[in-house]
This record gives sequence, structure tokens and C-alpha cells, in this order.
Amino acid sequence: MLNFADKITPNPMDSKLQSEFLHLFNTMGIEEGLLDYAIADRHIKMLKDSPYLKTTAITLYDNCRRCHIYESDYHRHLFKDEDGTYRDMRIHPDDMDAVVKNAISVLRHIFSQQVHIANSKLIRQYRVRINGIYKRITEEMQIVEADPAGNPWLSLSIVNISPDQEEPFIVRSQLIDTKTGDTFTPLDDLYDRDAILTPREIDILKKISQGLLSKEIADVLGLSVHTVNTHRQRILAKLNVNNSIEAVKYASVLGIIKP
Repeated sequence: MLNFADKITPNPMDSKLQSEFLHLFNTMGIEEGLLDYAIADRHIKMLKDSPYLKTTAITLYDNCRRCHIYESDYHRHLFKDEDGTYRDMRIHPDDMDAVVKNAISVLRHIFSQQVHIANSKLIRQYRVRINGIYKRITEEMQIVEADPAGNPWLSLSIVNISPDQEEPFIVRSQLIDTKTGDTFTPLDDLYDRDAILTPREIDILKKISQGLLSKEIADVLGLSVHTVNTHRQRILAKLNVNNSIEAVKYASVLGIIKP
């Protein structure tokens, strides 16, 4: 569901990250022969004809052909270079790795079927080059069409310049399940899943996933209840979740524990 597979090449990025992202992207396996491009044409016509979108930076991305099939006039205007040449969105070199790590975490989350593609909206902030200057933007992305197998085919992107241009410039993204209201924050540290939790915290989270209470976990591991509860709070903080149910779900998504 992420329309920057075509933005990777011109940006300096860790080759391992590039390979991992493209591998995940390729696992979608969208077959062009099964797609009805008359549907795409209808989306394009609707975007072109809407009077409310004339001054909005919008793109429609084809995840099968891996290219934009529609770019609004304002989008092309916004992302012109100093010489007036349109070059699409160019991500700040210092933000690129974090953007890709976030994207990998989002794809893992979606592929784990924790959120249905049709109900997912991604909101992210990072810096791109606008008229020769890097500025923070807020991008909202949502799948508008899936292929017959349920893979994300067409994704709509709406970009606005963020009113917050103050340092520090931190890449942020949040995946929202529009049906349930649940959110997932695929931060950088969630990408490095092997280093998120300590071995003891993983042991405790596994016991939590098995339905054990703090007293029972303390007895099994030979710890005090206070120590177990302290570990539980640290687990929630590290995974950026509100409760143990969310902690188990997100740890399963990231492969820290098996569901």
C-alpha cells in the first residue's frame, strides 16, 4: 500500500533495507491480467472532475505497474525543483531509512492480517524537497481498490505541507484501522524487533500471552510480583501500546513471540 517503490533509487538508502522492502513489496504478486483498468480510469476521472480537489496534492498509485497513474496539477506544482522541473517527491536523505523502516513495519502488520487492507489508512510525516527546500509534509494514504486476491492495487495519497516545521525533524507514521479505530505506530525501534525487548521481558510476555497473571508469572520465573509488574510496564512503553492485549498482538506481528 506504499507508493514509494519508485522513489527508492534516487535516494541514498541502506541496501539491506531496500532489499527487504522490495522483497515484501514483491510478495503481493499482483497479476496485471486479472485487473480491470476501466476501474482505474473511473477513479482518475472522478479525481480530475472534482472541484474540491483542484488545489490538493493528490496522486493515485498503481502497485502492479509501480507508477503513478494520476498526479494532480497541484501535486506537480508543489514538487517542482528550483529550475521548474517536476521531479516527483524526493525524500530527505536523513529521513529515508526511517521512512523505509516504517514502511516495512506497516507491510508486516498488514500481511499478518491484523488489519484489513480496505480499512487501513496510513498517516506519516517526513521531509521532502519542495521548490528546492526540504519541508516536513503530512501524507495520508489509503487503498481504494484491491486485486481479486485482496492485494492492495490502487492507493490514493493526499499530501499537505505540515504547519510544524520546527526541529527536531522526526519521521512519524501511524496506521489506522478505520473500521475499529485501532492504531498501530510502526516506529523505527519496532523495525529492529530483535533488540526491542530483553530476554526476560520476552519470557514474561510469552507468559502473558498464555493467560498467566502477574502472581502466576512470578511463581513460574522465581521473581517478585513487583518485578513482574515493572517488566510489564516497560514492555508496554517499549511497544508503545496501552495494554497487555495490544502488547501480545504487536509482538506477534513483529515476530518477537509466536501467536
